[in-house]
Amino acid sequence: YGWRAFAVAIIFTEWPFAIVANTLFVVCFYWTVGLNPLSDRIGYFYISYIVFGLFSLSLGQAIASFVPNDIIAAMVNPIFTAFTTLVCGVTIPYSQMPKFFSAWLYWLSPYMYFIEGLITNDLHGSKVQCHPEELYTFEPPSNMTCNEYAGQWVQSATGYINNPDDSSACKFCPYSVGDEFYRTLSWSFSHRWRNFGILFGFIAFNIAFTMLMIRVYKVNKR
Repeated sequence: YGWRAFAVAIIFTEWPFAIVANTLFVVCFYWTVGLNPLSDRIGYFYISYIVFGLFSLSLGQAIASFVPNDIIAAMVNPIFTAFTTLVCGVTIPYSQMPKFFSAWLYWLSPYMYFIEGLITNDLHGSKVQCHPEELYTFEPPSNMTCNEYAGQWVQSATGYINNPDDSSACKFCPYSVGDEFYRTLSWSFSHRWRNFGILFGFIAFNIAFTMLMIRVYKVNKR
């Protein structure tokens, strides 16, 4: 077989299995954990997860294409995965990230585009209701209700006061809607489809890189 046929075969023959496996995962996972029930949010989660599964598959093939054996591949792959997850904006929010990472490495992490899409897709417009143990308690000055003391501040910040008319043991929830959470990570719901398209770009790069490495390393060793 020619090297092009060989490269295309090893890349795309695994796609049907990956699609079926990821579909089964979404079916078992999505409703079990109680994610957003709106149909368009379910659809976006599904296709994003499928695309990210294909990206992960293509990344593994790209790494395997230039390493000498499967043992070395198993050692190299976690390095790429760990580093890209570290700078994706979850462990360290973009606003708190060192300039060296936020300037360019943050934007090269495929996990950032994937996770931003999923988180904003699920939380956008979702009302937040804190459990009792999640509420922050504070005491207002005497002769003032919780709303009189902190209401104006809450309107300019995030969250809500759970007992605005009480005059003691004020209960504050830091978020009133899901959007307020992911804004602290510098993410936006409007980026969903942009991120979805960028994931295809990462897949295309991995495929091109895999074919190049097969041509350079594997063919010349036959």
